[in-house]
Amino acid sequence: MTHIHRIIPGYTEADNVTGCCPVFHPEMYDNQVFDLSDYNFIQVSTLSFMYMPLNMDKVFTRTMEAINLNKQAYDDRYLILSKDISPFKCNHYFLVKGDVEGYETHKIKGQFYTKVYDGEFKQISSWIKDFENQLKAKNSTLKDMYVFYTTCPNCAKVYGHNYVVLFGKLDE
Repeated sequence: MTHIHRIIPGYTEADNVTGCCPVFHPEMYDNQVFDLSDYNFIQVSTLSFMYMPLNMDKVFTRTMEAINLNKQAYDDRYLILSKDISPFKCNHYFLVKGDVEGYETHKIKGQFYTKVYDGEFKQISSWIKDFENQLKAKNSTLKDMYVFYTTCPNCAKVYGHNYVVLFGKLDE
Protein backbone atom coordinates (compact mmCIF):
# COMPACT_ATOMS: atom_id res chain seq x y z
CA MET A 1 0.00 0.00 0.00
CA THR A 2 1.30 3.42 -0.94
CA HIS A 3 1.78 5.88 1.89
CA ILE A 4 -0.83 8.66 1.74
CA HIS A 5 0.54 12.07 2.72
CA ARG A 6 -1.88 14.34 4.55
CA ILE A 7 0.63 17.18 4.91
CA ILE A 8 1.69 19.34 1.97
CA PRO A 9 5.51 19.59 1.85
CA GLY A 10 6.98 22.76 3.27
CA TYR A 11 10.07 24.84 2.65
CA THR A 12 12.58 26.69 4.79
CA GLU A 13 13.88 30.26 4.76
CA ALA A 14 16.97 28.93 2.95
CA ASP A 15 14.67 27.94 0.07
CA ASN A 16 13.50 31.54 -0.41
CA VAL A 17 16.39 32.59 -2.66
CA THR A 18 14.56 35.01 -4.96
CA GLY A 19 12.07 36.51 -2.51
CA CYS A 20 9.37 35.28 -4.89
CA CYS A 21 9.03 31.51 -5.44
CA PRO A 22 10.95 29.21 -3.08
CA VAL A 23 13.29 26.52 -4.39
CA PHE A 24 11.17 23.49 -5.30
CA HIS A 25 12.19 20.04 -4.03
CA PRO A 26 10.83 17.56 -6.62
CA GLU A 27 11.56 14.50 -4.49
CA MET A 28 8.86 15.63 -2.04
CA TYR A 29 6.18 15.35 -4.73
CA ASP A 30 7.37 12.83 -7.32
CA ASN A 31 5.43 9.55 -7.33
CA GLN A 32 3.55 10.36 -4.15
CA VAL A 33 -0.08 10.22 -3.04
CA PHE A 34 -1.61 13.18 -1.24
CA ASP A 35 -4.96 13.54 0.47
CA LEU A 36 -5.90 17.23 0.29
CA SER A 37 -9.28 16.83 2.02
CA ASP A 38 -8.26 18.65 5.22
CA TYR A 39 -7.03 21.79 3.45
CA ASN A 40 -8.85 24.96 2.46
CA PHE A 41 -8.48 26.63 -0.92
CA ILE A 42 -9.92 29.74 -2.52
CA GLN A 43 -10.76 29.73 -6.22
CA VAL A 44 -10.05 32.39 -8.82
CA SER A 45 -10.27 32.27 -12.60
CA THR A 46 -8.06 33.60 -15.35
CA LEU A 47 -8.69 34.15 -19.02
CA SER A 48 -6.84 32.11 -21.62
CA PHE A 49 -6.54 31.99 -25.36
CA MET A 50 -6.07 28.41 -26.53
CA TYR A 51 -4.83 27.51 -23.03
CA MET A 52 -2.27 30.34 -22.92
CA PRO A 53 -2.91 32.55 -19.86
CA LEU A 54 -3.79 36.18 -20.52
CA ASN A 55 -4.26 37.85 -17.13
CA MET A 56 -2.56 35.47 -14.71
CA ASP A 57 -0.09 38.02 -13.25
CA LYS A 58 -2.81 40.50 -12.33
CA VAL A 59 -5.17 37.87 -10.89
CA PHE A 60 -2.45 36.09 -8.90
CA THR A 61 -1.08 39.36 -7.48
CA ARG A 62 -4.57 40.50 -6.39
CA THR A 63 -5.33 37.09 -4.86
CA MET A 64 -2.05 36.89 -2.93
CA GLU A 65 -2.59 40.42 -1.62
CA ALA A 66 -6.02 39.39 -0.29
CA ILE A 67 -4.63 36.22 1.29
CA ASN A 68 -1.83 38.17 3.00
CA LEU A 69 -4.15 41.00 4.08
CA ASN A 70 -6.42 38.42 5.75
CA LYS A 71 -3.36 36.65 7.25
CA GLN A 72 -4.38 33.30 5.73
CA ALA A 73 -1.09 32.33 4.02
CA TYR A 74 0.98 29.50 5.43
CA ASP A 75 4.48 30.60 6.49
CA ASP A 76 6.20 27.43 5.34
CA ARG A 77 4.27 26.00 2.40
CA TYR A 78 2.24 26.95 -0.61
CA LEU A 79 0.19 25.21 -3.25
CA ILE A 80 -1.71 26.65 -6.18
CA LEU A 81 -3.55 24.05 -8.22
CA SER A 82 -4.67 25.01 -11.72
CA LYS A 83 -7.35 23.36 -13.81
CA ASP A 84 -8.17 24.26 -17.41
CA ILE A 85 -11.94 24.52 -17.77
CA SER A 86 -11.80 25.31 -21.49
CA PRO A 87 -9.29 26.73 -23.98
CA PHE A 88 -10.43 30.15 -22.72
CA LYS A 89 -10.66 29.78 -18.93
CA CYS A 90 -8.57 28.33 -16.13
CA ASN A 91 -9.52 27.96 -12.47
CA HIS A 92 -6.82 28.27 -9.81
CA TYR A 93 -7.08 27.03 -6.23
CA PHE A 94 -4.86 28.79 -3.67
CA LEU A 95 -4.03 27.02 -0.41
CA VAL A 96 -5.18 29.09 2.58
CA LYS A 97 -5.42 28.57 6.34
CA GLY A 98 -8.99 29.87 6.51
CA ASP A 99 -11.48 32.36 5.16
CA VAL A 100 -10.38 35.19 2.90
CA GLU A 101 -12.78 38.12 2.62
CA GLY A 102 -14.36 38.30 -0.82
CA TYR A 103 -13.53 34.70 -1.75
CA GLU A 104 -15.40 31.45 -1.30
CA THR A 105 -13.54 28.66 0.51
CA HIS A 106 -13.35 25.31 -1.30
CA LYS A 107 -12.31 21.80 -0.36
CA ILE A 108 -10.55 19.52 -2.82
CA LYS A 109 -11.52 16.09 -1.59
CA GLY A 110 -9.80 12.85 -2.38
CA GLN A 111 -6.46 11.23 -2.91
CA PHE A 112 -4.17 12.41 -5.70
CA TYR A 113 -1.22 10.70 -7.32
CA THR A 114 1.52 13.19 -8.19
CA LYS A 115 4.25 13.15 -10.81
CA VAL A 116 6.91 15.84 -11.33
CA TYR A 117 8.02 16.97 -14.78
CA ASP A 118 10.68 19.49 -15.75
CA GLY A 119 10.82 21.42 -19.00
CA GLU A 120 9.04 23.88 -21.21
CA PHE A 121 5.27 24.30 -20.91
CA LYS A 122 4.83 23.23 -24.53
CA GLN A 123 5.66 19.68 -23.36
CA ILE A 124 2.57 19.42 -21.18
CA SER A 125 0.56 17.28 -23.62
CA SER A 126 3.32 14.64 -23.63
CA TRP A 127 3.54 14.86 -19.83
CA ILE A 128 -0.20 14.23 -19.56
CA LYS A 129 0.10 11.14 -21.82
CA ASP A 130 2.95 9.81 -19.68
CA PHE A 131 0.94 10.59 -16.54
CA GLU A 132 -2.10 8.70 -17.86
CA ASN A 133 0.14 5.70 -18.63
CA GLN A 134 1.56 5.78 -15.10
CA LEU A 135 -1.93 5.83 -13.62
CA LYS A 136 -2.96 2.95 -15.89
CA ALA A 137 0.02 0.94 -14.61
CA LYS A 138 -1.36 1.55 -11.10
CA ASN A 139 -4.78 0.23 -12.23
CA SER A 140 -6.29 3.70 -12.11
CA THR A 141 -7.63 6.12 -14.71
CA LEU A 142 -7.32 9.89 -14.88
CA LYS A 143 -10.63 11.18 -13.52
CA ASP A 144 -9.69 14.71 -12.56
CA MET A 145 -6.39 16.56 -12.91
CA TYR A 146 -4.83 19.67 -11.46
CA VAL A 147 -1.47 21.22 -12.30
CA PHE A 148 0.93 22.79 -9.81
CA TYR A 149 3.21 25.24 -11.63
CA THR A 150 5.88 25.39 -8.91
CA THR A 151 7.60 28.62 -9.95
CA CYS A 152 6.93 31.70 -12.00
CA PRO A 153 8.87 32.06 -15.28
CA ASN A 154 11.40 34.47 -13.73
CA CYS A 155 12.21 32.14 -10.83
CA ALA A 156 12.39 29.12 -13.16
CA LYS A 157 15.15 30.96 -15.07
CA VAL A 158 17.05 31.69 -11.84
CA TYR A 159 16.77 28.09 -10.61
CA GLY A 160 17.40 26.48 -13.99
CA HIS A 161 14.32 24.28 -13.71
CA ASN A 162 10.67 24.63 -14.64
CA TYR A 163 9.14 21.95 -12.44
CA VAL A 164 5.47 21.14 -12.98
CA VAL A 165 3.53 18.68 -10.81
CA LEU A 166 0.50 16.85 -12.14
CA PHE A 167 -2.09 15.85 -9.54
CA GLY A 168 -4.39 13.04 -10.71
CA LYS A 169 -7.38 12.07 -8.61
CA LEU A 170 -7.31 8.38 -7.82
CA ASP A 171 -10.29 6.05 -8.11
CA GLU A 172 -12.14 5.72 -4.82
